[in-house]
Amino acid sequence: MVVATPCTAPFMGAAIGYALSHSVIVSFTVFTALALGLALPYLALAYFPGWARILPKPGAWMDTLKQVFAFPMYASAAWLLWVLAQQTSSIGLGAALAGAILVGLAAWAYQKSKGISVGGRVAALATALAAVLAAIVLPVRFADVAAASPAPQSSASGEASEQWQPYDAARVAELRAQGAPLLVNFTASWCLSCQVNERVALEQPSVQKAFQDSNVALLKADWTRGDDAITQTLAALGRSGVPAYALYVPGESSPRLLPEALTPGIVIEAVSKLPKPATQSLASTSNLK
Repeated sequence: MVVATPCTAPFMGAAIGYALSHSVIVSFTVFTALALGLALPYLALAYFPGWARILPKPGAWMDTLKQVFAFPMYASAAWLLWVLAQQTSSIGLGAALAGAILVGLAAWAYQKSKGISVGGRVAALATALAAVLAAIVLPVRFADVAAASPAPQSSASGEASEQWQPYDAARVAELRAQGAPLLVNFTASWCLSCQVNERVALEQPSVQKAFQDSNVALLKADWTRGDDAITQTLAALGRSGVPAYALYVPGESSPRLLPEALTPGIVIEAVSKLPKPATQSLASTSNLK
């Protein structure tokens, strides 16, 4: 039996990120637990067939339930369009919306083809086929134009915040050479876990005060549209995606990785373990501009 899940965020994503960054034994244990959890209802019914008697009987309610479940799918489609808008431009978003309209036209034409004459059915099916082909070709046709267009500044962009500097490997090396502590926030505007962590933890006044008291330089690595340098840095840290939080401590060769799910307490505790600076460093000066 194989059970698949289309999305791993936000809770399963943290578990998978933890598993991929640890030993084989830890990874095997985490993925085995995930597999058992997904398969547990089916395994339970396989070992105890009598439990099937307590399940609801098939009936008209199933059709209603199917229709109700369509609305979470609509919400998912709306979220994916929002993600596309973050990664491309208005041109790419317009192409996707036009494709969605054409898919709706195809579904309508197919439904109208039932119970009509052969000629009308052929015409409706031809309309549906043309709409489907257009829905496939249209986004591809505008893909190059959308990719070439500048994407709107996202909330994950380092330039959109006064506290966070844009990530740059040379800047990281410069700050480390100065002996300044720094936190790199690997994030993306389409990453829901990233946005929750920023609002719940990183943007809290108590956390910001802890950063200022310890003169921590804050860098934001925006992975919204993909970036080869950030991807390589994540791979070097043993991470395959975002969110990821690397706290560079003066005197230590490797950064300390914070958990994928943050709380103010976790961040403040990690910052409190940093060496206390005697004077304010250049990093904190640039951080407070």
